[in-house]
Amino acid sequence: MTVHHMVWLELDAGLSDDQATAMFAKVADLLKQIPGVMDVKAGRNFTDRAPNITHATFVTLKDKQALAGYGPHPKHVEVQGILKPHVKQLLVVDIAS
Repeated sequence: MTVHHMVWLELDAGLSDDQATAMFAKVADLLKQIPGVMDVKAGRNFTDRAPNITHATFVTLKDKQALAGYGPHPKHVEVQGILKPHVKQLLVVDIAS
């Protein structure tokens, strides 16, 4: 059963596009660094359909066990530390398919 880990973020308005791009490149790198990660998508929200949400990440994982290992994985924790100072709002949803 595949798991989709979705994170919606509102980043600080003062963050430049280049800074955001660099941060989300670190998110994309998790594909190569954490077992069970099958795909990573990350980027800027280009519509106004989700008010205040400026960026999102979508991580596809092999199964629920992979998700359980993803959260505490040191590389994920490192990326959280990079993003956290710039996050005003964060929503997380996990679904299985």
